[in-house]
Amino acid sequence: MASTEATSAVPPTPRRKTQSLQAAASQTADMTRRMVCGGLAGMVAKTATNPLDRIRMLSQTGEHGIKGSHASVYKLYQGIIRNEGILGLWAGNGANLLRVF
Repeated sequence: MASTEATSAVPPTPRRKTQSLQAAASQTADMTRRMVCGGLAGMVAKTATNPLDRIRMLSQTGEHGIKGSHASVYKLYQGIIRNEGILGLWAGNGANLLRVF
């Protein structure tokens, strides 16, 4: 029992310290890379699905400006493109991207 206590009290050599620091830096870099890749993947997914999300929001709130209580997805899509242009489908995407990342 005394021999294990003596070995644990021996200070690490400079080589061991360097290897330990390199391993910790490698793990930190790997975790950072994974987080950045995950954030970018989420941003791409939100950007790709934003037109459908925009149509869903307009349908639920009733602010689509189409007469009648039920507007089809196709009519909402046409209305957005007619009134706001193709970029209107991605209106509000910047706020979504900040929320995702």
